[in-house]
Amino acid sequence: MVQMRLGHARAAALGAVALCFLMLKGFAPGLFAGIDNRTGDVYWRLTASGEERRVVIVDIDETSLARQGAWPWSRDRMAELVRRLGQLGAGPVVFDIVFPDPKPGDEHLAAELKRQPSVLAEIFSLRPGATTTTGRLQGALASPGCARPIAEADGYIGNAPSLVGMAGHITPRIDQDGAVRSLPALICYEGRVYPALGLAALLGAANAAPTFQLTPGANALDPAWRLSHAALPGIDIPLAENGDVRLSYALPRQAFISVSASDVLEGRAPPHIFKGAWVLVGATAFGMGDAVPTPHGGAVGGVEVHAQFISALLDGRLPYTPRAASVIAFLLGGAGLLLLLAMVVAAHRRSANSALATRRTRLPIWGLPLVAGLMTLLLLTLHLVLLQTRQLWLGWAEPATLIMLAGLFLAAVEHAHTRFERERLYGNLSAYLPAPVARQIAFDELSGAIQAERREITVLFADIRNFSAYCEGRPPEESAALLHAFFTVAARIVEQHGGVIEEFIGDAIMVVWNGHDQAERQAVDYPISALAAARGIVEECDKLFPDPPPPGLEPLAVGVGLECGDALVGSFGPIGRRTHAAMGETVTVAARLTAMTGDLAEPILVGEKAAARVAAAESLTSLGEFLLEGLRRPRRIHTPAAARAPKSLTLVRSVSGA
Repeated sequence: MVQMRLGHARAAALGAVALCFLMLKGFAPGLFAGIDNRTGDVYWRLTASGEERRVVIVDIDETSLARQGAWPWSRDRMAELVRRLGQLGAGPVVFDIVFPDPKPGDEHLAAELKRQPSVLAEIFSLRPGATTTTGRLQGALASPGCARPIAEADGYIGNAPSLVGMAGHITPRIDQDGAVRSLPALICYEGRVYPALGLAALLGAANAAPTFQLTPGANALDPAWRLSHAALPGIDIPLAENGDVRLSYALPRQAFISVSASDVLEGRAPPHIFKGAWVLVGATAFGMGDAVPTPHGGAVGGVEVHAQFISALLDGRLPYTPRAASVIAFLLGGAGLLLLLAMVVAAHRRSANSALATRRTRLPIWGLPLVAGLMTLLLLTLHLVLLQTRQLWLGWAEPATLIMLAGLFLAAVEHAHTRFERERLYGNLSAYLPAPVARQIAFDELSGAIQAERREITVLFADIRNFSAYCEGRPPEESAALLHAFFTVAARIVEQHGGVIEEFIGDAIMVVWNGHDQAERQAVDYPISALAAARGIVEECDKLFPDPPPPGLEPLAVGVGLECGDALVGSFGPIGRRTHAAMGETVTVAARLTAMTGDLAEPILVGEKAAARVAAAESLTSLGEFLLEGLRRPRRIHTPAAARAPKSLTLVRSVSGA
């Protein structure tokens, strides 16, 4: 039954895990992707290395504005910049700048763009309802057509009509945190498709036809879509389900050579860095509005985004999410859940076969979150290794969250189960042992050492006289019923007077006051309570025992002995078999007094130390000094003056005494 309840609790925990996981996905749909992206940002920043000499950035920076005048510059100056780059031996000149309005000097700039292989920029609006149309669009592809997964635009900013040439869009995809980690490879506007700036530059540099082939991925580890060109056999561009390219930030910002535009215009730029290089012309000057957050910084010039894209494009290291990423995540999460469940089952099987079961079942409580954390770390490592070696963006946050939730919920179930088992164990043990001892056994670590302390205690023994003869002459069921009634009555009276039954010994009980938790009362009060309990036991048992006794049997009666003093109270024995006991002279004296009640025909006998404590509150009668069995020093024995000897106790003066 307990195992069935435990199984139901585990099933409920897994149901709660699934519910929490689905709620996270429903109410925070970008949570897992955001965690993956932030992890990727840290990874790019920590591992970025290398140099890029194929791409040179010409920067319209603060120095350029200070030396050449405020922006916007004249078309003649821009034409001069293009002409100077051509003289330096530059390859394609790619603009991260849009020239939307016709201005004087457009013909000069157009002539230089025609002379030097160049690619212009244009911007699209992907927000529904943004229908701005400025300038003229150009650079449309002959194929593919506008179909899934190509993004649809509602507006654009193009270049002045007189500026004719290859063009590509610089429209970023902004994540929820404002960072740029991807961009649409192709954008559709009014039935025509326009490539990203890097793709347009690639076509221009190869003098290739303005066409791309868009094909869906075929294998589980393929991207959702592939973009390729017949004239560019080494270029294979992986696209996400929505047609975006995930950008690689594997190069640090300092990997790119950046030259101030004023140095190019004034002839101070070193020619060797431009020979055959792709030149990206952009602006980073304050106030020009071309700064975006990226994994490498909170305000990075947009031109660096396209520099990273072109570099990764040339090297074929664009990361992508495989088609089976969701299935792989599900399998990884499921494998983690199975491992956690197997760990729980194995721990309980070991516990069932172990004498230390309550200790062994603690393992899942702390072990489950620990293993879940290790699996989370393993998933993160797998994600980063695949990104580093295969450019696979697998994602780790989703299965890791599922596993961590499972680890925490299952650990909570195991903790609740362990607490339940301990409480049940404590409840069962407290029926056989003093409650403080049962609590210690149930909740503390086992030990093979002596765990005891010296305390001043009051001890009471109560024994049924003539019970052995009664058992001999009566059926065992009747004897057991009588003994059960005696124990029940005695336990109730002892509890009423604050005592703790330490042990049932045959037909006797041993009761201790102040043997465990230190109470608020002073130790001097306990002998008074013990004496009151002794009177109550004698009176109730006189009513309990059969009167007259069965034929041929002597009457039953109770004899009580009590004493107070120091004793050693605690647990003893090896770790595999412990016992709890109170040891010392005080216990021995109380036991011997109980044995003498029949000899002295007194139902209650009080030792000399206890008598000294209760003398002020109780009237006691001294019976003289007696040498108790097993002891070397005589003790003065007292009896309460009001104690009445039951009929069954006859005076036998066979013990030595004064």
